[in-house]
Amino acid sequence: MTEVERKTFFHDGALYNENRRKFPAEELWKHADEHVAFSLDGTRILAHGKNFEETWAAMKAAGLDPEQAVWDHLPPRDEDTIL
Repeated sequence: MTEVERKTFFHDGALYNENRRKFPAEELWKHADEHVAFSLDGTRILAHGKNFEETWAAMKAAGLDPEQAVWDHLPPRDEDTIL
């Protein structure tokens, strides 16, 4: 593989958004104020951590490709927002 060649993957943003909206709030609250890596289809949290680097390392440790995830930071519990 040359330097310009990259792994390609398909990310269906509509499917991700649909599944992410259905994600159980009680599961999201467990990761309040954490960085999370969601599966590309939005159905699972693949890894989480207190910062991006920790979450990236957790993905690598689990044998997962960090580039094949949707990254987000969940708000703290006391922030007035909707998960």
